[in-house]
Amino acid sequence: MYKQIELKVIELIQQKNPIHKHHFFELIFVLEGSGLHIINNNKYSFTKGDVFFLTPEEYHAFETIDSCKLCFIDFTANFFSSTFSRRNEKLNLSDFFKNLEFVFHNHHNIHGSIVNENDNIIFEALIKKLISEADRSGAYQEIIVQNIVFLLLNLLARNIHDTMQNHSNLVNSKSIIHEIYTYIQQNIYEKNSLKIESLALKFNKSADYINRYFKTQTGNTLKNYIIKYKLELIISRLKYSDLTISEIAYEMNFVDESHLNKIFKKNYGITANQYRLKSNHLE
Repeated sequence: MYKQIELKVIELIQQKNPIHKHHFFELIFVLEGSGLHIINNNKYSFTKGDVFFLTPEEYHAFETIDSCKLCFIDFTANFFSSTFSRRNEKLNLSDFFKNLEFVFHNHHNIHGSIVNENDNIIFEALIKKLISEADRSGAYQEIIVQNIVFLLLNLLARNIHDTMQNHSNLVNSKSIIHEIYTYIQQNIYEKNSLKIESLALKFNKSADYINRYFKTQTGNTLKNYIIKYKLELIISRLKYSDLTISEIAYEMNFVDESHLNKIFKKNYGITANQYRLKSNHLE
């Protein structure tokens, strides 16, 4: 698990650190203090207990008002690697990581701290337990660390989902479009669940109604949205995992590598492998 995450606690004393970005995903928990967190030129006030989640594309910096202690959990490329899981018999995590991608691809819908007050106490307790376990060794330590990280990410996923759901209800209390989005994202690996008949049954509507409703609400067809979302996940794998193109194609329910490349090139002008090579070169 330590090859998949890196944990550190840093104390900042009345300072502003330079704007920077990382080549990994980062979860930040404020243990003590307050100040401003600058993310992509947006400024968010923070205080003890606040939670932030950053992707590699985001730039950020801290301006501390007083002494501030932060816990950083960095998710390395191995976090997204099923081959790492296969090499390590103790950790078979790839299926679980699929369920957590909702966090990675929707955190930007939340402005500022992610976790609400109801979950803040348990989140803080889990962070502190994770820090203490990181300094231990011996029986059960590895599995305890693994499960704490899983629970933290699931709490994030629930908070993001609830916040997006509440916002959707405020905008249009009769709209089910957010529920359709969430259903698709949570079942993106289940081919049968994404069939129009399955969606119609899930939302108690006819197939024709679901298709028309989705197009009216989003300006996009259901089929195109599913493909676009799959391509977003594929790009994450191309950038941050060592999965082969064939493995990605199988995972995302494409016929084969050639089929994936055809769809990828139609949308981005280059093949998936060319995209990976270009992305690695830019880094």
